[in-house]
Amino acid sequence: MYSPISTAQLEQFYEQGFVKIENCLSPTLLQKLRIFFDEVMADEKDFQKVTISVGEKKFITNVELLCYKNNLACLELLGLPFLLDMAQEICGPDFFAIQEFAVIKNSGDQLPVLWHQDMMHQRTGNCFTVGIYVDDAHAGDGALKVVPRSHLSSKTICELAQEETLEVPMKAGDILVHDMMLAHSSDILQKHEKRRVIYFEFLSAKQVATEGIYTAELVANRTQLLAVATSYYHLQNPLLPQFQWEKEVTCFENEAQIRTALHSIYAMPIHAKPSNYCFELPK
Repeated sequence: MYSPISTAQLEQFYEQGFVKIENCLSPTLLQKLRIFFDEVMADEKDFQKVTISVGEKKFITNVELLCYKNNLACLELLGLPFLLDMAQEICGPDFFAIQEFAVIKNSGDQLPVLWHQDMMHQRTGNCFTVGIYVDDAHAGDGALKVVPRSHLSSKTICELAQEETLEVPMKAGDILVHDMMLAHSSDILQKHEKRRVIYFEFLSAKQVATEGIYTAELVANRTQLLAVATSYYHLQNPLLPQFQWEKEVTCFENEAQIRTALHSIYAMPIHAKPSNYCFELPK
């Protein structure tokens, strides 16, 4: 279940800008994530959500700060050895996670995701976004569309939006890894009730220092989040294989220590570098 990413999968990621990896979550963890969404969506005191209105109906379309909730299922997910092995393989041993959020498509919200690139950068290192699917994404109904190899293109995002696209249907428990400069979008959901996807963004400390993207203090803070995540994963899964760090990190022995650390980590704002969107109408 948690085997490292294969050489063929890495080659596709580097060449095409994306790779789909099937059946990456255990049924137990997938169920925990579904319960997480149910609880967060119902929590009226959680203001880290985006709500839109369509007529008289309201829809929650985005959830922020996934690892800083009463329910820590997303923190356990972030500590998943498979994800961290992959991040270390792609970004290097100084990898860290800058953002975590969820995008929720609802039947009736009429909200597409416009063509965009997650972050523009100078390619001095490898960075990526991983989408973890909690629900199926069906062809022709809100599945992600990508422009293969667009992460290596010098064209503008609106020019890339006119290129030939590939739709990527997904099953619950699958993950999609894509370069942060890959052009991608998704249409509105019309046939199914909902599509929930959790996103983590990974970069290397060396790249962000070279390109001046984030401060060293923020990198250290977000690296600490991964140490908290691996500690929590170990608490929840003591008999399963664990992620092996290539550097020394702090270990947290119980949930009380973990929640105290999370409070400190999330006291520092991120101010993430914005995505690059195309707002032009299709020709």
